[in-house]
Amino acid sequence: MKIAYIVNNYGEISETFVRDLANEFVEKGHSVIIFCNQNINQDLFSNPHHFDDIKELQFSQLSLFNKITTRLYRVLKDEFAQKKHFNLKRKQATKRLIVSLNQHKPDVAFIDFGVVAVRSQLALEQLNIPFVVHFHAMDITKALNNTAYRKALPSLFESATALITPSEHIKRLLILEGANPEKISVVRLGINLEGLNPLSWEIRRKSHPSLSFLGRFTPKKHPLALIEAFNLVRQKIPHATLTMIGDGEEMTRVKQRLETLKLTDSVKLWGALPHKQALEIVNQHWLLAQHSVVALDGDQEGFPVGLAEGAALELPIVSTYHSGIPEQVIDGKTGFLVREFDYKTMAERMIELLNNPDLAEQMGKAGRENITKICNTEKRVKQILKILQHNN
Repeated sequence: MKIAYIVNNYGEISETFVRDLANEFVEKGHSVIIFCNQNINQDLFSNPHHFDDIKELQFSQLSLFNKITTRLYRVLKDEFAQKKHFNLKRKQATKRLIVSLNQHKPDVAFIDFGVVAVRSQLALEQLNIPFVVHFHAMDITKALNNTAYRKALPSLFESATALITPSEHIKRLLILEGANPEKISVVRLGINLEGLNPLSWEIRRKSHPSLSFLGRFTPKKHPLALIEAFNLVRQKIPHATLTMIGDGEEMTRVKQRLETLKLTDSVKLWGALPHKQALEIVNQHWLLAQHSVVALDGDQEGFPVGLAEGAALELPIVSTYHSGIPEQVIDGKTGFLVREFDYKTMAERMIELLNNPDLAEQMGKAGRENITKICNTEKRVKQILKILQHNN
């Protein structure tokens, strides 16, 4: 089967699931062409397999004139402006994708994110190429603030041969927007530990109690709430430490808050790291924490793979009742969940685990057992290939 894998930016450090799935397609004997807006972070992501091609089309990059025009549209912030900007992007993507897709003639297209799918839809329809869309979270939450995009979704739902989501929560959001439930398959994201084994708890106990965070510094992951929780932890366990791996728009505020709370000596900020190195660092800690919330712009998580990777490393998870997180973290068994923005209760749960390494180990082992069942990479690839083969 010849698969056109269409994604916005190939090689995003926060989207290892794209690289992993494309590699698995090749390993299963299928031909894969990557069609992307931009091929980035090539120094951080080596491809163990040879794709037929990676076409960097820059289908979201507009001309200088159109860039100036779209900035004006953004200033206007009304429905007309959104529609004009949306149509410009869609027209550009259609023009560039038609030429490249027609040259390679794939049997089927697999598209990550609904926002990419609406830009790709017209080209695929004109060339009569069946396509499957994988929605993740932003594309059915925050993106709905764009009226033009939201109005385009019913047509996309109708035209796509199948829709995939990582959680039941995201599936429900798709149905509420009008998607046919019979078209939607819930396929969990796979876990890739890249040969990394969980550190034994015998070794963990020899180090100071420590917490870790792995993810982008974005409002929906609310790193400030995590820092406030950790500040309360330090008041009870003064030698506890926190390691935060990632980068993003909230980094400046994170640094300011650490200065204000005088936590700079107990919180290590690594910035963005290659996947394997990040997991090696997480593996040295006692637990993984993430305070996910619905952001002010409506953005939500889908099925945070970082939490699943932490669980696979036998770390208990402390997080929130948010989106698909309760579908992977079993409260009271594989970790603890608290209400969104309730950093005080989050601190209490962290203290409970750090003061009781036996409980932390018990939950960590239960978490690994649970996550390896629901986030099986082999099963994920088989499910998606079955959907692609059925719809080409």
